Amino acid sequence: MKKDQYVIACVETPEGAELLIPWAKHFAQRLNGKGLMLLAVSADGDSEWLKQYGIPYVGLRGDWKTAIDGLPTAFGGILAVTAVDPTAPHRSITNPRTMLRQFRDCKIAYLAVPIPSNGTPLTSSVSIVLDHRRESKEKFIWASYLVRFVGAKLTVALPDYRDAGLRGQQQNNLRYLEKIAPTLGLTYSTATIPAPAMTPSDVVAVEALRPDMVLALATDRRDRDVGDWLLGDPELKLLRTGTPTLLLNQRDDLYVLCD
Repeated sequence: MKKDQYVIACVETPEGAELLIPWAKHFAQRLNGKGLMLLAVSADGDSEWLKQYGIPYVGLRGDWKTAIDGLPTAFGGILAVTAVDPTAPHRSITNPRTMLRQFRDCKIAYLAVPIPSNGTPLTSSVSIVLDHRRESKEKFIWASYLVRFVGAKLTVALPDYRDAGLRGQQQNNLRYLEKIAPTLGLTYSTATIPAPAMTPSDVVAVEALRPDMVLALATDRRDRDVGDWLLGDPELKLLRTGTPTLLLNQRDDLYVLCD
């Protein structure tokens, strides 16, 4: 049967494909049997090497940014899977900074799988952080997918704020989650983590809870201030923890999987 929604593995080399295919296949099967596709982009558009995997594929000539921006419309993508390798050269999409730059306008969720990795999908425990920042309904929707379809046990990490203002904003977010969780079929437990100082909340949660995967919001470019430019993007530090990370860009026109 022809599929109209796909989990798309963004591959650059055969080694990367070997790593990402099990992850992409895992999510394609769990998310109500979505299609699976390989996508490669290069200067010459060479795609012959993709044939060996027996999976539908697209090999494009051009740049990754253009291809990624078109994932939901041109390819029916609902989730992209990519690799991240802190040792990769800057020209490689697996370089964390390069990957974030190429995916900064992506309208679907994207999963960053660290290199090195044994390639075995581990998704039994997932964490999200609920702090003082503006929250996204799409984040909770994806959390519900991970719980209902993928079978993950979700832990909501709550930074232990001392500041009353920050604590009040966090409680507003918690009440919002409590309100919409029943409509999403979302079950979860909570855990208190240390309040962040110079370390991003998501990184603190990973260090405290050691989840198989973390679900996080990428930095909203519209809300960046001088501190963000000096300290760097929090998600860059998160990627360096070596934990598989499912990222959502904070946009008003995200494409979200419908079940």
